[in-house]
Amino acid sequence: MALFYYKTKMKIWVKGEQKEKIVAKQHLQGVLTEKDIAKRLTKSLSMEAPEILLMMDELADQIMAAVLSGRSVKVDGLGTFSPSLKTHGNENVDDVNANAIEKVKINFRPDTELKRAMQKAKVEYYEELNTQHINK
Repeated sequence: MALFYYKTKMKIWVKGEQKEKIVAKQHLQGVLTEKDIAKRLTKSLSMEAPEILLMMDELADQIMAAVLSGRSVKVDGLGTFSPSLKTHGNENVDDVNANAIEKVKINFRPDTELKRAMQKAKVEYYEELNTQHINK
């Protein structure tokens, strides 16, 4: 297992001015769907994929219901899902009401175990992608 990166030109801010630099960018190896995960889990659990999918859907529903009721949900080994509000500040306390809320969001804070695994991840250069990004 490894994370792959490629090099690309990008405008970034350096000491107050925008400069074109070459940076490393993450190359995603695709998307793993819940069906893919269910297939993988059938190998380690004594359950069939449809049962696993049903449990995964129910877990998602339970997380959504809890977060929509203002609760955080901690899934050990994965992380914590919490509701969050984005609001603009007001001078007057009476102006702070539902209309002052710009956006209702969800935050995800990865569990310590997941963070540690990512910190130890192997990172490799994906050379095949570079000709299309550097030579622009």
